[in-house]
Amino acid sequence: MKIIRTILTLVLISLCSIVSGQERERVPENEIKEIIGLAIELPELQQYFHVDKDSTRIPLIIKEFGTVNSINLKGLQKFGVPIKVIDEKSIKGENIDAYLNIGDWTYGGNNLRLQMDYSIEGITINMRLNRINGDWKIVDSVIFEE
Repeated sequence: MKIIRTILTLVLISLCSIVSGQERERVPENEIKEIIGLAIELPELQQYFHVDKDSTRIPLIIKEFGTVNSINLKGLQKFGVPIKVIDEKSIKGENIDAYLNIGDWTYGGNNLRLQMDYSIEGITINMRLNRINGDWKIVDSVIFEE
């Protein structure tokens, strides 16, 4: 129920922005790697990767999401190896189940709200980040289990 409420809230916020004529700001491309790096290192998220029991989850796969792509995430590592960013067509074509999906993000100046899901574990991750003294910091996060 909480997930449905969260999704409905996100839809409502998006619709209000469209109706009021506000355009979403774009996350600076040079900051995407830092933001996603913080997100995948969220301490509460680590227990869901299960790489010790399932080696097929290495490398971490992230589904491409706009500017969250292999160019902007080049050099980002998880589990000591580079992450892999692939598009939805490749995920379906290769029958990949273990991938991190960025559902949405809302950016405004020094604030970012990020939603991701890791469907193989049945979780949705919501986090809020703030840019403080030029560096991004996670200030709030919650993980919903289905």
